[in-house]
Amino acid sequence: MSDQGSVIDRMFAALAAGEVEAALACLSDEAKVWHGFDRLAHDKEAMRAQYRGLVDSFPERDFVDARRQATPTGFVQQHVMTATTSSGQRKAWPVCIVVRIENGLITRLDEYIDRAGAFEPPANGALVTPGLDD
Repeated sequence: MSDQGSVIDRMFAALAAGEVEAALACLSDEAKVWHGFDRLAHDKEAMRAQYRGLVDSFPERDFVDARRQATPTGFVQQHVMTATTSSGQRKAWPVCIVVRIENGLITRLDEYIDRAGAFEPPANGALVTPGLDD
């Protein structure tokens, strides 16, 4: 499982650092990324524009409180995406992704995020998903 999870760790680390091409390198050439908010499966080239938009819109980004469960073809992960706007406002969203891995690359990523469900993360301490009990 650690090997399969490492590709998503690399992708989110690259996005947090603003390295769009490094994030894209974690996707297979045929990869599809589906979002629950638009209900569309995007190809790698479309994701280049979306990742660039994320980086440009939010000067600071992070992906924290990751919890993973293995599946036969990859894993399911819950995490919190945090971002700071150009005006300095901090926001966070709980996210769930279902990831399919082949040959060490992401071939499918289904992302469930309630974009209207943003919350203000605490100023201090570790950020955890609100309302979840272990």
